[in-house]
Amino acid sequence: MVSTALPPDPTAEFDAFYKSARDRLLLQAYALTGDLGAARSAVRDAFVVAWHHWRKTSRLDDPESAVRPHAWRHAQRRATVRPWHKEKGLDADNRATLDALASLSTQQRRALILTQLAAVSMEEMARELGLPADMAERELQSGAAQFAAHRDVATSSIPMAFAALGTAIRDVAWPRVTIIRRAGAARRRMHTVVGAGVVVAALVTSGAVVTDATGVRPTLAREAVAGPNGGSVAAGPEVVLPDTSLLPLETVRRTLIGDWQQGRTHDNSVGNGVVLPCQPAEADARYADPRGSAAWVRAFRNGKAGEAPRRLTEVVEASRSPERARKTYQRLRGWVADCLTPGYRLVATAEPPAVADSSAVFVLHDQHPETATYVVGVARTGLFTTAVALSTDVAPEVADRSGVARLLGEAVDRLCTLPDAGRCAGDPGPLELVTPYAAGQVPAMLAQVDLPFVGDPAQPWMGTPPREITNASTEIDVLGCVQPSLAGEYDGDRFRADLVRTFVKVDSDLPAEFGLTQAVASLPKKAAGALLEDYRSAINGCPDRDAGAGTEVRVLSASDDGDVSFTAWHLSTRLPNERTVEYSVAFLRRGSAVSQLVFVSAPGARMTDDQFVTLTRRALDRLAQLPPYPG
Repeated sequence: MVSTALPPDPTAEFDAFYKSARDRLLLQAYALTGDLGAARSAVRDAFVVAWHHWRKTSRLDDPESAVRPHAWRHAQRRATVRPWHKEKGLDADNRATLDALASLSTQQRRALILTQLAAVSMEEMARELGLPADMAERELQSGAAQFAAHRDVATSSIPMAFAALGTAIRDVAWPRVTIIRRAGAARRRMHTVVGAGVVVAALVTSGAVVTDATGVRPTLAREAVAGPNGGSVAAGPEVVLPDTSLLPLETVRRTLIGDWQQGRTHDNSVGNGVVLPCQPAEADARYADPRGSAAWVRAFRNGKAGEAPRRLTEVVEASRSPERARKTYQRLRGWVADCLTPGYRLVATAEPPAVADSSAVFVLHDQHPETATYVVGVARTGLFTTAVALSTDVAPEVADRSGVARLLGEAVDRLCTLPDAGRCAGDPGPLELVTPYAAGQVPAMLAQVDLPFVGDPAQPWMGTPPREITNASTEIDVLGCVQPSLAGEYDGDRFRADLVRTFVKVDSDLPAEFGLTQAVASLPKKAAGALLEDYRSAINGCPDRDAGAGTEVRVLSASDDGDVSFTAWHLSTRLPNERTVEYSVAFLRRGSAVSQLVFVSAPGARMTDDQFVTLTRRALDRLAQLPPYPG
């Protein structure tokens, strides 16, 4: 017999799902955050995403399990209530319940809500928490005990406390399901034309927005938002970023050979938020995009917890627009390129060719409290920005930078299958060394991250603010020698962009003369070349001009490549009190830009010749950022 049953109607299925699940998800998100407004917005937008992917979501045994993580994650990102329970008319029992939930860690709270309000199995709870089963069970047990103690009820009464919390959401008004489906359909159209990045950019440029027949853009709120000629337009729904897009353990083991173990997977919503090398600890730096749509962090270790010589962290963030994604990538890259963590030194900067829309790999080194090397890869594909950071105890020269580059490519390839992604990685090929990205207050000058390890590694370098060079004091004269100054004029041409700064060691008992001083300035190209030759003559001829000063000069390195040239020297001068001062000097030129370096050493805090030459070459790279001489 031929079946006469009609195929299921996806619209009717979704409408029924929206009506049956929205209050459950709202109660869960509210219990998680204590912020009813954030919870409602997150659940509302989760249903928009669900309609976007309804063909796939509807085939799941439990579609709610796919919508719930999105709603929870974005409720936490949006929650701003301090303290909880700002809603008026909340009764004392519900206030006490929210207070008890607020006393728990995020993982404890999530475990308790999953079992009390989502009725998931222990295995499903562990998977959603991103924890092994035994750890997830411990989180649940400790959370339940702490909740009961704070709420002053027996653990058997916890379900009644959660059920009573439902009265706090019964008056919430929901947008009509037709508005949800219309917003989801608009989202789907944007993701299927030529890629979300191109479409969003075109919409922003042209001012076009999705409108209904009356010219008003449909929104998820009850109030309509005017179109482009009638005020601002609200942001669209969030980008989907499933945790399945993160690197799996097998890929890490295959790429970075070793017995790697997978640690936690989380959204970085708890703790101090610092998960990457060089990431600032400020409140607004928990995420590279504080207004982003989603974020994940996954950790791996090669060894026992707390003792692993190698650790790996992957971070992925989703932004709401191509412009926000570009800024997110630049901010994340800037954290590493201009690393402000005391004691960290930038060893190398490279770019993996043909990986994503933008990408870079950095190698950094630290010596305190123990020697460590960090290889950090950063990339952007469409609306997604990712970072892969390896921490290892080997020297920076042998750290596996190519392995991190391959892992970065793997991370990009997993992201580029998502609707909002851009360029994939393909075959990343060998890394290409590049000049460092801009860093510091004045990108044309050396930054803290450029300086070598000198003296006690527990005493980091600290730089003074750059300031204009004056005739009264350049603070960069060379003892026992008369050399051209970068103040005022040279051969009738006035110096421009002339700045000086000094780096010293923090909290040290080194002599006052110890430190590194740099001056930069610009001249017409011909004058800049003549100044370099005058400076070379002055330093090289110093011992002959004033033999009584007892100054010895030794050339460390010199290079002449057209408009890019430098010379570095080591000098020692005997003072009248039989004391000898040793210092290193360099003069460098790049086009119209010139720079002078003077490092004065001290016992126990000396810079090797190789270190100073390497620093001079880094200064030459930085000098390219100085504005050219006008005219």
